[in-house]
Amino acid sequence: MIRRESYLRKIHAYQDKPFIKILTGLRRVGKSVLLDQYVDELINQGIHSEQILKLNFELPINFGITNYVDLTKYVLDWSDNKTGSLYLFLDEIGRISEWEKAVNGFHSMSKFDIYITGSNADLLSSDLSTYLAGRYIELLVHPLSYKEFVQFHPKSTFLDYVTFGGIPSISLFQLDYEPSMNALRDSFRSAVFQDVISRHSIRNPIILEKLIHYLFANTAKTFSALSISNYFKSQRISASVDTILNYLKLLSVAFLIYKVMRHDIVGKNILKTEEKYFIADHGLREAIVGNNGSSIELVLENIVYVELLRRGYQVYIGKVNQFEIDFVAIRGSEKAYYQVSYLLETTTTREREFKGLELVQDNYAKFVLSMDKVNFSQNGIIHKNVIDFLLED
Repeated sequence: MIRRESYLRKIHAYQDKPFIKILTGLRRVGKSVLLDQYVDELINQGIHSEQILKLNFELPINFGITNYVDLTKYVLDWSDNKTGSLYLFLDEIGRISEWEKAVNGFHSMSKFDIYITGSNADLLSSDLSTYLAGRYIELLVHPLSYKEFVQFHPKSTFLDYVTFGGIPSISLFQLDYEPSMNALRDSFRSAVFQDVISRHSIRNPIILEKLIHYLFANTAKTFSALSISNYFKSQRISASVDTILNYLKLLSVAFLIYKVMRHDIVGKNILKTEEKYFIADHGLREAIVGNNGSSIELVLENIVYVELLRRGYQVYIGKVNQFEIDFVAIRGSEKAYYQVSYLLETTTTREREFKGLELVQDNYAKFVLSMDKVNFSQNGIIHKNVIDFLLED
């Protein structure tokens, strides 16, 4: 087990602030472990364990708490006669019926510092914007970065990361391929069933399954709902554009995929067609589609995209004239442009990857990332080895 310091720092920044801290993200990315680590951090700060209540609603000991009334009574009984700061950790809150009523009540008492985890679908089903508007901070937890993966597996190679991805739970299998892939498939199918099929009463899960396979096989490629619908028709599968759009939205809400819009850099507007979709964890692609190694350029782009999200950027696809820029990354007043390529072996490849960036007429940082160890930086555009980029602080 490793300490995920970057997330712990983010949580710590909101300690004792009057906001409900909500950890969201894909199932099995380690949100519960993060809560445990933060509880340990509070105790190391000198906060007495009697001031901390952590309830994991997936544990049998807490099965008797089923709704907001039960939860309210339990917490108020625990806090009775206690003074000073009280820290409340509610893990897998979606198990509790109408939990938002209890949490909103606790927040209104100004007595508790509140931390919550749950799948995104669980949290959205309660309509956070309605019940907790202005009262919460959402902290998105991603699978392991490559830097964290290396800490889990000190003897691993980058190709191992390309293959296995960053879901922490499969570290138990020590990079043994078959049990790792089986675990990833089971975890993914469970998330799809719970957060999409069951929750939204999907009547034709076969189309959803076909769509997922298409998305995973074509991650980092540009397409539209119409092009997917037409592809399905060519395979004698009937799926309307509206159905495709609805399924894409549900998969995004469950944090299984990310939709990335195209940004016209010259016109400075968002283009409404031909988006890209990326996978929350590329190890799931290996488990569902296979052969990440033979599609390494697509997988590298997926890895860099999630890494930019992890570093706090909003990310778009860039377009300048007829050239595409893989990522426009924006964080506050900071902006950077990224091209991702497997290898820059030929002059033609290098010209293609650098040309779009050369056409961007501003002074923000511009990067080309590849597996090359030779530095091809030119004309103010910085070339970096993608592994070195992923290992940066």
